[in-house]
Amino acid sequence: RRLAERLALSGYKNAWELAQADTRRLRRHYSATLVRTALELRGIPCIEMNDLDGARQRIMTSRSFGKLTNSLDDIRAAVRQHGQLGAARLRQQNSLARAVLVFLETHPHRTDLAQYSPRLALELPYPTADSRQILQVAGSAVQRIYRQGYQYQKAGVMLLDLIAAQQQQLSLLDTPQSERERQRSQQLMATIDALNQRMGRGTIKLGTPSPGATWQLRCARLTQRYTTQWDELPVARA
Repeated sequence: RRLAERLALSGYKNAWELAQADTRRLRRHYSATLVRTALELRGIPCIEMNDLDGARQRIMTSRSFGKLTNSLDDIRAAVRQHGQLGAARLRQQNSLARAVLVFLETHPHRTDLAQYSPRLALELPYPTADSRQILQVAGSAVQRIYRQGYQYQKAGVMLLDLIAAQQQQLSLLDTPQSERERQRSQQLMATIDALNQRMGRGTIKLGTPSPGATWQLRCARLTQRYTTQWDELPVARA
């Protein structure tokens, strides 16, 4: 809380303003951890996963599309899937995120095509692992960085500024109603995770895309998923 007040006095009231800050000034007045957070918000990796102990300090999910696409609907669907997967991993390690970064990429080796690889980090209203909150912010980021006229090859979501769930600090504005809503959120996410673990990942999704979406990976040679997909079970005929 004291750090937030110091940042506000320095003119950094949200994640976007922190991402634009002069790193030299941050190094003079703040810790190395805050400097790394500012760089991460710009999309500059500062922490190698294999150097971490325990829980991850950031969670990224991304994948190249099955084919190039310029469809905003397809990109939204891809980001929605990545956001849900990242949120599930967040809950698995019992963490909360305070910011969401979304990035898009065109094909870097297609010199015949216009190049555009934007990224944008937005602050969450409060630390959360609720897929709905994460998807809402991620969707807003997509809307702001998407530009027509480009063929996109890849999209991804990164959850930033993670804290352990037990370290969450309650706001002075919290009410009994907000606490009940927080508990309902935790129960709903726990139910979704339990069903997906029992029935197979992706059994419960928020906003299921169409099976033929152009952004999805080609899966012509995918191994049959007998243990997690009912429609792929082998059939024995007498």
